[in-house]
Amino acid sequence: MKILSRKDIEKIAERVLKAYKNLPENINTDITHIDPELLLTNLLGFNLEYTHLSLDGSILGATTTVPMEIEVYAGDDSQYTYLLDGKTVLIEQDLKEDIEQLGRCNFTIAHESAHQILKMLYPKDYDSTPQSAKVHFYKTGGEKQKQIKDWYEWQANALASAILLPADLIKRAMYIFTVGEKITMLNKIYARQTYDKFCNMARFLVVSKTALAIRMKQLGLLENNYLNEPYSLVDVYYTGG
Repeated sequence: MKILSRKDIEKIAERVLKAYKNLPENINTDITHIDPELLLTNLLGFNLEYTHLSLDGSILGATTTVPMEIEVYAGDDSQYTYLLDGKTVLIEQDLKEDIEQLGRCNFTIAHESAHQILKMLYPKDYDSTPQSAKVHFYKTGGEKQKQIKDWYEWQANALASAILLPADLIKRAMYIFTVGEKITMLNKIYARQTYDKFCNMARFLVVSKTALAIRMKQLGLLENNYLNEPYSLVDVYYTGG
């Protein structure tokens, strides 16, 4: 497969966003956030469907670039075979039904869309043979930064983040919610006022707090991220003696 740098991915995102802004639905519209469903269906021409992808909720999204069968679940937890036709994105139904999960739902759609965008741009390098093609699953915790173990997933994550959270929209939200040019510390215990403003930004941009924090850190708009470990500032480790 083709290995892309962050710079390459940012350039792809710029092209995608330019086309997105030129959609008939967006012309002469004040765009405050990116709607990944509109991008997937109206810009890319793919189908979006919702179903239960796992019994434990660990799988949030799935797509393929060639026809392949996967196992999904009905409302009574019975399993059945679904044919992914290479032009469809499946999203966990529970994400759609829970308003608190809207940000995570949007990132999942963007992530699976990114797989399809990369296939469209690099058809000879991405899922290029029946042997290399696979189901691209997006799982819980997939938006968190980790050591790169799977270039398919890292590139899809990076592209999804760049599309869903362009720098200009983040900076606009920072201005609206008066957080300044940079958040020095994101911590709900020791910097509550800034944290509350950050949460308002995430709701305004319709993304999860985790995805926003990661993207802001990458863009140099967030210095110290204690989103998930607010008490780590005062951790004391006993070393003996």
